[in-house]
Amino acid sequence: MTEAELEDPLITPLVKGLTRAPTLMGVPYMYFMLNGVVTSVCFLVSHNLLMLLVAIPLHLLGFVMTVRDDRIFEILFVRSARCPPRSRSFWSADSYRV
Repeated sequence: MTEAELEDPLITPLVKGLTRAPTLMGVPYMYFMLNGVVTSVCFLVSHNLLMLLVAIPLHLLGFVMTVRDDRIFEILFVRSARCPPRSRSFWSADSYRV
């Protein structure tokens, strides 16, 4: 092979914006919907219109977490879905036989 055939390959940089989760007001859609549901339940339980203000601190919490890591809610979901068995504290290992 000649030196002309051994050229460096053309590498196109990956744009981070193409890999981010879709957001609404700075938080992922699923968190935004969860925020709306939690706020609605708080309002319906208390019958107090001021309970709708619960959405503001919840949204700010989600926004701060998203600024730190844009996939944080996916990570937390996977972590909560894969909980260890209850016998781990007794055996110091994963044991599925009860």
